[in-house]
Amino acid sequence: MDSPTLDYRTLDFRLIEIELELFALEDHLNLIEQQIRNKEAFEKIKSRQNIKKLNLTPEDPEWYAEQQELDYILEFLIPRFFRGPFLVSLYAVYESAVIEIAKLIQKKRGTSISINDIKGDFFERANKYYKDVIDFPLYSDDEAWQRIKMFSVLRHAIAHANGRIEMVNDKTKQSIANLEKKKVGVSSMSGFVIIEERFLKDTLGLIRESLNNLVKQYKMWDNQQRAHAGKPVPPG
Repeated sequence: MDSPTLDYRTLDFRLIEIELELFALEDHLNLIEQQIRNKEAFEKIKSRQNIKKLNLTPEDPEWYAEQQELDYILEFLIPRFFRGPFLVSLYAVYESAVIEIAKLIQKKRGTSISINDIKGDFFERANKYYKDVIDFPLYSDDEAWQRIKMFSVLRHAIAHANGRIEMVNDKTKQSIANLEKKKVGVSSMSGFVIIEERFLKDTLGLIRESLNNLVKQYKMWDNQQRAHAGKPVPPG
């Protein structure tokens, strides 16, 4: 039996790069977590071999030193250097998608002011630009928006201060402390931000939902603009 032929004429390619990037990020996160599990298993085996080789027992100071080093690797080094960069990549995908859609709407509306003309940090600029300049809903859930903004705080701490809490401003320190209290998968160790797997998965899901809704809203709006102008509307 022949496989069905994909008719590309029925596909909507508008902003498909955003969807593909989100799929790639999900695969990347799964690979990261698998690498972490493999690395943890390797370090545990190596530690046991060292203890056996040196014939150490819990009565020996070296035994405790070995355990402390293992805990440091498992609880600090591995999550810090494996998960931190993913948060930075996820933020980059979100920011670039929001800017891309803003520019598309700006061009279609014929607005002279761009999102880059607005002052403030990215979230301040994006919120103001979508609301006051292009009159387009950037988000529909205020709680989700606040959570996304909080995720950006961690991204900035990792990207600009290497996750070192003492190097961020007082406002960011307080935000990180608040996240720790909420027990959402963010903690600190040795003065650095530590991210857990569940926080990355929850944040990825939040970003995916937010961007998917934004893309959907844009396509609906664009279809209306095309129909009003008598232009063909893409399938989808």
